[in-house]
Amino acid sequence: MPVNNFPFHPDPNDLFTNQTFFAEAQAEFDANRTGPLTIASGNCAAFLPLGVIAPNAFQRIADRYELQDPAAYLPAGTDSTVVDGYQAQKRALARAMRSPGSAFYNLFLTGSSQAGNAVFLHPLSRGTVTVNPANPYFAQPLVDYRALSNPADGDVLVEFTRFTRKYFLNTSLRQYAPAELWPGANVTAPADLVAALRDRLIPSTFHPIGTAAMMPRRLGGVVDENLLVYGVSGLSVVDASVFPDLPGAYTQQTVYAVAEKVSCRDMTVDPPLTSDRLPTSSRQERERDFRFICITYTKVLSSRI
Repeated sequence: MPVNNFPFHPDPNDLFTNQTFFAEAQAEFDANRTGPLTIASGNCAAFLPLGVIAPNAFQRIADRYELQDPAAYLPAGTDSTVVDGYQAQKRALARAMRSPGSAFYNLFLTGSSQAGNAVFLHPLSRGTVTVNPANPYFAQPLVDYRALSNPADGDVLVEFTRFTRKYFLNTSLRQYAPAELWPGANVTAPADLVAALRDRLIPSTFHPIGTAAMMPRRLGGVVDENLLVYGVSGLSVVDASVFPDLPGAYTQQTVYAVAEKVSCRDMTVDPPLTSDRLPTSSRQERERDFRFICITYTKVLSSRI
């Protein structure tokens, strides 16, 4: 929701319109790695629980979601272990919906006339990543996010829309003349809001996860608590794909945390080699390699299922 009365400068848009400001920002970044060019999507953010976003509706949404048949909105033919795993996730997610300490809503702001985006931190729908049967060895996998396939996502996003409107229109932010460009202030009915969201929703927001979930094998998991792949000797997966659900935050720092933990030990040799049994040079090389693997993960292979 952009604002029409934003008198503050410099702002991020000035990097594109003010060559002097851009040159100063570039010089600061080159010299110190500081300044405006270090800002990515925004420079502040809020992470809020569902109870704050929808105080009159969060309990009803959680109750309705918790009563769902776990297989009802999963892809047809989903393996029974994956269905069992989603049932376990569903119980945890319903608890999180009711918790004042679990963030569901994220709003990041850019410090400019262009407001940031609202992010759904715990989507409830599940998609698929499959081999392309027409070219299984060389083609990209087929990714289907199946966004909004679970109606509970629509229930949550309707409340997100209502809250975001109140945040911009019913607070002191009104003085900056916010203007709703989409879906439009006249779109208020839940069914109409969900239909509008289906047309414009970005399904991943750069945070895809879950294709190699760290869960028990009986619940559809791919890796164990040591990130070792079930049924394969000496193979680990160390990236965002091991997260069964999104954290109530962005994935980058969580991937860094996993990478740091794994880099301190060796899990790929059977029997495992501990760091005290490795020569110093070998240990340093393995830590370097693990850091590279963890931090440089591919988005497609980390897409959520």
